[in-house]
Amino acid sequence: ALAVGAIIPILIDFEARVGLRGPSAAKLIGTGYSTYAQYRSGLRPLPRYHKNHVQSLLLLQPDALAILIKEHTHGGSKE
Repeated sequence: ALAVGAIIPILIDFEARVGLRGPSAAKLIGTGYSTYAQYRSGLRPLPRYHKNHVQSLLLLQPDALAILIKEHTHGGSKE
C-alpha cells in the first residue's frame, strides 16, 4: 500500500483521463465512494491491487474503456 496522508495523484489523473468524478470512478474500480474518497485524499492507503487496476484501465483502448465505464457506472452491469 502507498503512504497514508499524501494526496494520491494516480486517482486524480485517473479521473481526469477517464472523464469521471469520484463516485463513478469508485464504481469503475469496484469500491464504495467513501472508501475511494479516503484513498484519494490520502486518509487511507491505496491498496496495490487498486493501483494495478487503475493502471490497467488506463492502458485500454478508448472504445473498450467506454464500454466498461458504461457497464460499471451506468447500471449496465449484471452484477
